[in-house]
Amino acid sequence: MGVVQSPFGARSAPPQPFGRSNEGTAAAKLPRRLLVLRTDLNRRLRVLRLRTRLLFGGLAWPRPAEGYATRAFDWIGQAIEAISWKTARAAIRAIEWRRVALVASEPFVLPTEFRAAMVRILAYICGLGALSLLAAGLFSEPRSMALMEPAPRPAWIEVEKPWPAFQQDIPGFSESETQYAIRRHAEGGGRKDILSFGELGRTQRFMSFEIYRAGRELAEFGRPADDVRALASEYGRVSRMHTTLPIPSKFGKLQTFEFAIGPFSSYNCIGFIRSFDAPRVQITGLSCNMNLLVDRSAISCGLDRLTLMSAGSDPEIARLFAQAELRRNFCGARDHLLYATPKRPGGDVTQLTAAKPRLRGRIAR
Repeated sequence: MGVVQSPFGARSAPPQPFGRSNEGTAAAKLPRRLLVLRTDLNRRLRVLRLRTRLLFGGLAWPRPAEGYATRAFDWIGQAIEAISWKTARAAIRAIEWRRVALVASEPFVLPTEFRAAMVRILAYICGLGALSLLAAGLFSEPRSMALMEPAPRPAWIEVEKPWPAFQQDIPGFSESETQYAIRRHAEGGGRKDILSFGELGRTQRFMSFEIYRAGRELAEFGRPADDVRALASEYGRVSRMHTTLPIPSKFGKLQTFEFAIGPFSSYNCIGFIRSFDAPRVQITGLSCNMNLLVDRSAISCGLDRLTLMSAGSDPEIARLFAQAELRRNFCGARDHLLYATPKRPGGDVTQLTAAKPRLRGRIAR
């Protein structure tokens, strides 16, 4: 591109198109505090242009719009600086320095012109500060003021290092597979003693027994099906739940429900429940087998082996377990259909065969 000859004979530089050179020239005239805001504006405009391109495809107007916005910012910044400098010069020129020098010798006297000039300068400084705050508020990074709310306190609190109040021995489970936990209600004072054997997902069998002594947190127990579903939901997803025949135990007959639990319904489970009004105690539990049917007699035997070790200051729970011990079946040892009848006292076979039997009728003498 050649040099353009002006009609008056002087040579002038050809007009430069809008581009990076003009932007650099305009940016060089801005003070440092406006350059920071200009850099932040350019970054935001580039992000906006990329988002517009992603949403609406290849449009041609975002790039010129970005240049116009940057040029408008430079013009406004230069205008603010020019107005500020002109205002400062006008305020300084308005001071009648001769009169100031004449009255400066008088102590503690401030000329009227000097006071007016100071008011104007202070007004200029305040206006410039207000413009700076406004620009900083427009181009500052958005800060998310997240309200840090405290985490809600859980309703049931796990007791650390629990002291067992119940004891139970289930055949087929080692001591390392047995866990004992105690949960207390934070407000009502209720207590749950949980005895579990095995672990879902790791062992083929799993059994869990829960003795719930209700406090002020519960007016009355809910529906048996709902309570069993809530208990089973702590271990996994419950599916295909239906009611089955009750199971006899030393605590009476327990309602039972069959269902599947876990991913892909890998465990077949039976949930059992029995509630008492006086005292307000609920005995619930689960018995699960992986891909096998659950032995109902094992549940009855497990309840038969559940014994109270320490009632503490609760005599009602001690009375409940004492009455249950009177009906204990000792895992079927008192069932005459499954086990042999105990030997009658004095029924020794040798004593019966030692004496000859006496015959009746005419043959007997």
